[in-house]
Amino acid sequence: MKRVPVNSGFPMIRGAVMGPIVRALDAAGADCDALLAEFGLSRRQLSNPYEIVALGRYVGAFERAAQVLDEPFLGLRLGAELQLTELGPAGLVFMSSPTLGAAIRKFTDTLGSWQSATAVDLVSDNAWPMWSYRIAHTQIWPRRQDAEYSVSAMCHMIRQVRGAAWTPCEIHFEHAAPEDLKPYLRLFRVPVRFQQPANGVVLHPHDLDTPLKSADVQMARMMERHATDLISRDTIPHTLVDQVRDLVTRRLAREKLVVGDIAKDLGLSDRSLQRHLADAGTSVRQIIREERERSVAVLREQEGMTNAAVARAVGYADATVLWRATHNWGRAGAKRPR
Repeated sequence: MKRVPVNSGFPMIRGAVMGPIVRALDAAGADCDALLAEFGLSRRQLSNPYEIVALGRYVGAFERAAQVLDEPFLGLRLGAELQLTELGPAGLVFMSSPTLGAAIRKFTDTLGSWQSATAVDLVSDNAWPMWSYRIAHTQIWPRRQDAEYSVSAMCHMIRQVRGAAWTPCEIHFEHAAPEDLKPYLRLFRVPVRFQQPANGVVLHPHDLDTPLKSADVQMARMMERHATDLISRDTIPHTLVDQVRDLVTRRLAREKLVVGDIAKDLGLSDRSLQRHLADAGTSVRQIIREERERSVAVLREQEGMTNAAVARAVGYADATVLWRATHNWGRAGAKRPR
């Protein structure tokens, strides 16, 4: 059965996954803050592990980090150094499941609480079970680092519960093979195939029935419930207008709102996004204005909020810019048909 934990909204991932990338950049003395800013991210934003980040930004930042560090196999290395807590409830469910098969299945099911727009599957109806992983948005490319990180991380997790000597049967990657294959052979110790339909780990038939010493039924149930709550809480609205509105409200105070960035995060071209919004009788500019109006109205009711603080909270430089904007809102409202 195909398991595709994909939200109907924009492709997202939790901020915690940026932790290994940030640590690698800092350890090398690279300008991590500049790289994050290049993709509309910041340390302050990522300090909350549950922060929702556009999947495309994460993938792009990962690729850029590999270039900055001049480390083409960065994803492979970071996957093998994975801290399970950075996978949220999915990682803890894996460790506390009774067998390896249950661990992989439950991990696959709960990964939707940490990452969307991703096709993840455990195919076990043949002689050679395979865990596969693939970002479902074709526009998010290149994505080699994320693919190699995900496959390396799965093998690392299995070795944590099966022992360091464990090996898969084969490893698959969707991208083309690089010139140097030695790092793959050192890490996986089995044949690696490239340009496959998905990234994946092919397992031995007996692997799935292996009991895990780290099993904890109570912990597994608790983390599964937590994952379900996260998915329910952060379900992205279905309509495109509501998806744009959701993106705008999340970013209002943090970054410059650009149509192109919003379109890219939704997996659309600028023209396509604006056409769809026009068909719905609105635009990105109008949605931004409406959300700023709404936020300003709410903030001004809060005791002790200065005009300067309100201005910063909705993405304006200072109280003067806010005053000009609210003056224009009033004039625009007066022109609206009753």
